[in-house]
Amino acid sequence: MSQPQDPALIALQRQIQEKQVSDPYIAAKIAAGAIVERILSTMSDDKGVHVESAFAALGSLAGYACQQRALKEMKNNKSTGGEDAIITISDEQGNNYYYGNGINQPLLEDKLSVWSLVGGAVQSHGGTLPDVNAIVEHTTASIGTPEFGQPRLPEGHPIRYTLMQCLELWQPLKTEILDNLPVPAGDWGMAYALAIQSLMDQAKEVLSPSIAGLIVMECAIPMSKVKL
Repeated sequence: MSQPQDPALIALQRQIQEKQVSDPYIAAKIAAGAIVERILSTMSDDKGVHVESAFAALGSLAGYACQQRALKEMKNNKSTGGEDAIITISDEQGNNYYYGNGINQPLLEDKLSVWSLVGGAVQSHGGTLPDVNAIVEHTTASIGTPEFGQPRLPEGHPIRYTLMQCLELWQPLKTEILDNLPVPAGDWGMAYALAIQSLMDQAKEVLSPSIAGLIVMECAIPMSKVKL
């Protein structure tokens, strides 16, 4: 027997449908707030929220969201990345990684890419942008080594979880938030980037936007490549 639908969720879905005509990104915006709330709850303990870990989780999930969008679009023959939308490479241990324009566009290149939204937030707070090209180069060079997926951060800013542990949140958040609203696959990365912007606003007195942006991109780029 199917579960009865939540009346509040039905009302929210109706509200999103009505507002999408004037605001096509309304679902991603609403999802962003729910994602931040869930991440802060997950990353909190009796001492409060560990902010660096929260940004690491959001960055990891933002990168993975771009990959999952690309895979979904390729499966549905809707990819805009051309022949090189997604390619698979393997390391010597047999682990597979995804590369291609289908991932790079929502992650780094589009007007509303994760990098565009995160970088814009850093700049709006007067922060210094991370060297994204260097992160991309390091990610590629470190594939198949212990350095892959190890964020290179200033001393004093540890992360309590591995990036692969952060990705364990992907399916619950997708099921509970992205699918329920629903957020179109093309806006998954945007939803996480907007969540990052929101947390950057909330945490700017605790963690500098420059460090927050660095953490996000050091996590987003490698986690956009991994095949779970």
